[in-house]
Amino acid sequence: MPTLYFTGDVAQVEAGLALLCEELGIHRAPDGLPVRIELDPEAPQTLRVDVERTHAAIVCRDRASCFRGLSHLLAHLDGEPFSVCEARRFTRNGVMFDCSRNAVANLDTLRYMLRRMALMGLDWAMMYTEETYELDSEPYFGYCRGRYSEEELRALDDYADALGIELIPCIQTLSHLERFLHWPAAARYRDTQVTLMVGNEDVYDLIERMLKSAVRPYRSRRIHIGMDEAWDLGRGERLSRYGYTPPSTLMAEHLRRVREIVHKLGLQAMMWSDMHFENAGPGGYYGEDKVFTEEIVQSAPADIDLVYWDYYHEREAGYDRMLTLHEQFSAKTVFAGGIWTWSGIAADYRKTMAVIGPALRMCLKHGVREVFATAWGDNGGECPFSTILLGLQAYAEFDYAGTLDEAHLMRRFAQCAGADGQAFLRIGELHHPFEREKPERGVVNVCKPLLYEDPLIPLFERDFAGESMQAHYAALQMDFLRYAAAAPQALQPMLRMYEALAEALRLKCVWRDSAAAAVRTRDREAARALLDVANANVAALTDLADRWRSAWMAENKPFGFEVVDARVGGVIARFHSAKARMQAFADGELADIPELSCEKLPCLVDSDGLYIAETRWSHLVSASNV
Repeated sequence: MPTLYFTGDVAQVEAGLALLCEELGIHRAPDGLPVRIELDPEAPQTLRVDVERTHAAIVCRDRASCFRGLSHLLAHLDGEPFSVCEARRFTRNGVMFDCSRNAVANLDTLRYMLRRMALMGLDWAMMYTEETYELDSEPYFGYCRGRYSEEELRALDDYADALGIELIPCIQTLSHLERFLHWPAAARYRDTQVTLMVGNEDVYDLIERMLKSAVRPYRSRRIHIGMDEAWDLGRGERLSRYGYTPPSTLMAEHLRRVREIVHKLGLQAMMWSDMHFENAGPGGYYGEDKVFTEEIVQSAPADIDLVYWDYYHEREAGYDRMLTLHEQFSAKTVFAGGIWTWSGIAADYRKTMAVIGPALRMCLKHGVREVFATAWGDNGGECPFSTILLGLQAYAEFDYAGTLDEAHLMRRFAQCAGADGQAFLRIGELHHPFEREKPERGVVNVCKPLLYEDPLIPLFERDFAGESMQAHYAALQMDFLRYAAAAPQALQPMLRMYEALAEALRLKCVWRDSAAAAVRTRDREAARALLDVANANVAALTDLADRWRSAWMAENKPFGFEVVDARVGGVIARFHSAKARMQAFADGELADIPELSCEKLPCLVDSDGLYIAETRWSHLVSASNV
């Protein structure tokens, strides 16, 4: 336990120092190493840390940089002189926590993440809460979903502020509201299952109450108002009532009304930019043939920042083109990249590391100075929150040190997170048991379809044909066993879950490599041997469910895990059925198991034979209606 004595501008950082010293086991006493802190809000965005045998200094402009300086200092208390000077490239850098896709992080998890972010030098965080916050007069808003109370969010905002981090609410004011809109009590607001009805006065009363409730717990007057991916805008109940109105017209009118409420409440808003691009031509957000009419350009007000989100491009040209298009608007551009937590159970660090550098380099070229990483939990929030830590470190190192060199990144990650970054890279390898080409901007996510594939109806038999995956998952299982034993306590539940996942996937491969062949060749002895394999799969999946529960309850509120239980429990139940069917076949009671032996078609490849990642459980578990 190091003993330090802080002097200088300590009062400005005292609250955060107290939190971090407790976290890091730092003893503070007058006989400790003197550490002078100098904070100058008017100074350039630089951080200098000097460590000598008899004293040390941290000189910077703001609290976030100061706490990053502390992580440098602690790594060099071995008596050897050390000095580093870093110049920030961005004025704001941080993360968006997705707390709406079943996994609602508990306060201990968020506090832990904020402390680690502080040591990295990151200075803003967004709370993505579609309807997981309290809203007066709307009891079904976040009902049984683990919504945050106003008191919880206010306490979290106090905690973030102590660490020099601006906490910002991020909500939805147009679409992505399906968990609220599916209740009968919300019918009067509904255009479609996911989108509010533009022009409905009840909707604007709702949005004003949403904005008031969303910002109330926070110091910041900034808010993210969402408005992305409203692809069905005006195509539901509104169409039935009033007839067709072009989506661009509806978008412009809705944004005008919401902007009026934002101004009334004295807020500074930002919104996703994709709907402006959707209205400018075919091909989706990133389509090549975009023509921005004067009407579209004028519909984007200068005082609502446009957030350009892009998690896909692996070359600079894609970002360069999109940022150039954003420059046609008068609003400031903010960039949102991605830490790939939404491919399934595991964070994909191959894709994550491939996109960070090109994106942030182009942000610098185009003068974009506010950036953040999203960490979405699409389709059930299956991926633990803590898996994003290495991605956050990468954002921080690009910002302060200007490098994504792996050796530097691993060293700094050990200093800031107290963990082995290689364990996080190995998490991504759960998706990659073999090398397979993917479409431009695509990903490969083998572990999710493999986990949920029905043992009696192997839908992806053709897609994975000829691929040997058992050895890959056996090696990962041993790696995670080792990483978990050496990891900080906060990360152990997550790594133990991945150890169990790797073993479950290995045994799933043992089954799928032999089951259909045994039936097609009428090899009843091979079928009998598979009964033990079915039992082993049930045991491994049960262990996975138990460890997944431990990891979920360590990081999240309990709500939402019922979906994971149902999904993994469904695979377990199907293995019981598979064993019974295989037993009957082995005993000669069945001449065939047609669901196993029937010809399977490719499901996860496109017309060019490239692998397509499928992240939706409902599209993986069965060919039947779920």
